[in-house]
Amino acid sequence: MPKVLFSMLFILIAAVNCSQRDYDTKSERVDGKRLQLLIKNAIRGNDKSNFKLSGFLMSYTPPGENYNQLVIDSTVTSSGVKLYSVLLEFPNPLFNILAVYDENLNLYLQDNSLNGNIAATWETISDKQYLVTSENFISKDKIELSRLSLYSIDESNLSAVFRNFTRLKYSGKNFKQVINYVSNDKITTRITSNNSKKLKNKTVIFNYNNSTQKYVSENDIFYNFVLEEVRNANWAIEKPELSIETVVQIKADLKRANQDGNENPIEGTSGFQILLDPDWNSAVSISVTEHLSKTLEGILYINNKLGAQITIIKLPEGSNASQFVKYQFGQPTEGSYRVRSSELITSGNSRVQIYEHSCSNKSFLLILQVPKYTYEDNKNIYSDVVANFTIEC
Repeated sequence: MPKVLFSMLFILIAAVNCSQRDYDTKSERVDGKRLQLLIKNAIRGNDKSNFKLSGFLMSYTPPGENYNQLVIDSTVTSSGVKLYSVLLEFPNPLFNILAVYDENLNLYLQDNSLNGNIAATWETISDKQYLVTSENFISKDKIELSRLSLYSIDESNLSAVFRNFTRLKYSGKNFKQVINYVSNDKITTRITSNNSKKLKNKTVIFNYNNSTQKYVSENDIFYNFVLEEVRNANWAIEKPELSIETVVQIKADLKRANQDGNENPIEGTSGFQILLDPDWNSAVSISVTEHLSKTLEGILYINNKLGAQITIIKLPEGSNASQFVKYQFGQPTEGSYRVRSSELITSGNSRVQIYEHSCSNKSFLLILQVPKYTYEDNKNIYSDVVANFTIEC
């Protein structure tokens, strides 16, 4: 089918579905013990557990990798939703993960940027709930650094609103930045030092920016000071600093090694074509039950950057989507190659849409599941992904 024609058909389908109402679905319900079991199974290399956790482990995380700590904590929001924070810390900071789920395993947050020794706690500050993380790590072999992050809960959405250094220490010098005040409009901090009169007792104001939804400062004194100190460190170091380019290469090598070492190669990827950029993890085989009336085997792709996932299922020969999918479909396109889609479904914190491609006696399902809070912002990306899926007739 010509790509231009298929893209037009997808636009028509999307336009029809945008006018249709959402439907709620239920997913697996967990407690702290069940969540811990799923995470440990994922660490051991169980793809099904990792799928239930929305791709908690990265494609470049070696299965069975030893970790420093796994900490699960919980809170109940003002609206009555129970949230679980999951902190998984590894000796190699590339693998560190902070994630937040609700009891239905809906993923609210995943942060893979934390370093060193990490702690995460739920705290109420100025009558508002936050997840607070602190990191302690070493730069240039001897500079001790601490960093603090605030993740705000707002209408069942969790997002990073503040991150900054809170301590720098080396060669007898000690500098600290302490949060004094937090409100919906601003955060104020105070800097102390045993070495610099210029920084001692300085106050910094971070105003809330509605467009970025973060607290920012026009003159971020302490952050700039820390970067300058690290940049100017001129002593010989034994542990080279990792550049962004080096990190990207390491992740790519680890991802390739994981694929080469897979004892259960992916089957069933023939019969269809899909064009995905490198942000999508390699395909894994799974058993699919959610959104279906019967369990089917499928192929899963996860994009941790977007928090999105795509599942592709080859239906039994001669069957169609209506025999397996719980939701109604619109009218198929005309011609020998037919495409139809379900209504746009709301499942917890996710938006789900299911597409059926069929020709002759072949049928495939494509299940797109994405965060509902960022669905509109990334709608064009998802449209391109779906438009680049075709099956072989």
